[in-house]
Amino acid sequence: MRSTFLYLVLIVVTAFFTASCDKNNGGRDTTKLPNPIVIELRSAEKEMVQSDQQFAFDFFAHVFEEEALDDDKDFMVSPLSLSMALSMTRNGAAGETEKAMQQTLQMGNYTGEEINSYYKKLKEALLKTDPTTKLSIANAIFTNKRVVVHADFLKSNQSYYDATVQSVDFSDSATAGLINNWASDQTNGLIKKVIDRTDAFDLMYLLNALYFKGIWATQFDAKNTIGKPFIRENGTTIQVEMMRQKNRFLYAEDQFLQMVQLPYGNKAFSMMVLLPKKGALKDIVSGARESNYWHGLKSSLREAEVDLSLPKFKTEYSKKLNDVLTKMGMGIAFTDGANFTGITDVPAKISFVKQDTYISTDESGTEAAAVTTVGMELTSMPTPPKKVIFNAERPFIYIIQENSTGAILFMGAVKNFDK
Repeated sequence: MRSTFLYLVLIVVTAFFTASCDKNNGGRDTTKLPNPIVIELRSAEKEMVQSDQQFAFDFFAHVFEEEALDDDKDFMVSPLSLSMALSMTRNGAAGETEKAMQQTLQMGNYTGEEINSYYKKLKEALLKTDPTTKLSIANAIFTNKRVVVHADFLKSNQSYYDATVQSVDFSDSATAGLINNWASDQTNGLIKKVIDRTDAFDLMYLLNALYFKGIWATQFDAKNTIGKPFIRENGTTIQVEMMRQKNRFLYAEDQFLQMVQLPYGNKAFSMMVLLPKKGALKDIVSGARESNYWHGLKSSLREAEVDLSLPKFKTEYSKKLNDVLTKMGMGIAFTDGANFTGITDVPAKISFVKQDTYISTDESGTEAAAVTTVGMELTSMPTPPKKVIFNAERPFIYIIQENSTGAILFMGAVKNFDK
């Protein structure tokens, strides 16, 4: 049962790649915290968690490789936010586009119903498992008011992902502000801007927002935080604020790395810190992509007395993910050959996928947020309705109905204007 729970904790751990602990708990009696709610999974759902984990490490590895070739700066991504946003979008894909998106998500063997049900259960369970940790997961869809979007697509995302749906005017310059305000509201103001502008050719924006605030189960004592040198990836050093504590944590190691698990709150959520023994981070990233490596490493966790030093850090990051996702297998979704007939009858494609993230870790805990934005655009404008003349100058029938159900309330005929 515990292994089942730990599987799901990984999704959020990987999504934020977060955190830390200490003997000073800020005066809080941690013995009175409610126990974590164990998330029960069926065998198929356990397999889907492993697929989700594989997607997480693949995604992280691709971003890691791109950053290494660029400025090689600090970064954080949220696999959970990305997979939820893409899964919502997948509900409108068909044919080869749907197949490519499912394979990229490592969900190629599951039906759309199974994927949607999995994320619904995951979302609901994660929000309940630790009332002492703040976690919010929100989804939204902003649609073009001038384009007919299939009701089934919207209904699926409302039912399974609790997505709010709003029809807007993308030609209005104020619409970008509306979308940015939603992102800010859902992340406690940590991520204030996700798009610069909208365009009349935009079909829709699908957004997922995660917000996490966890207090260490055992907090660091600020008196033990001192300035110490940190050796950068390029070999140079920089002074950082290094936190320190000695405590019992779950710990594992192999020939490549050391790993410590730092719990938050009632220990439903935790941060796993992976430290290479020698060599570079890329060796850990490469190894973690191997099938069953992560599961095996976590299975070897054992309690140990750990003399822990961890720097305080804050990272803000923003990245367009078109190239990453193309390398991962869903390039067709960004081309004019994309098939999103499940969304609308008008030809459309994904114009961009972008993720904005924030994390801050100090002696008390971690605050983190992520917003994934999927922008979709029309590849051709809908044909304007043809002009007709309707002149009711002769007898006619009328019907009054409730539109969502089609229930007919009244029917009548006008023939002679009898008094």
